[in-house]
Amino acid sequence: MGKIARRRKRHKTWQLQEAKAKFSKVVDNALEEGYQVITRNGDPVVVVISKTEFDQYKTPKNTLIDFFQASPYPNIDLDLQRDKDFGREIDL
Repeated sequence: MGKIARRRKRHKTWQLQEAKAKFSKVVDNALEEGYQVITRNGDPVVVVISKTEFDQYKTPKNTLIDFFQASPYPNIDLDLQRDKDFGREIDL
């Protein structure tokens, strides 16, 4: 089990006012313990995560080609030709 997977088990919820007053602690907790949830009027509105964890979420796991190759419908004949019509001309 990787570091990120272990960290996800523990997180803390902060009220916005407390998070503002203790922002360094929020950041330290995000680095050491996992994501930190910030609430406003009792509703969760923001999650603070480490840059390492963020990079793992934003990096695609597969390419678009991998996605299409893994399709459960590999034998569908798709017409991928583009129409050469450029639309109508307009006077500017």
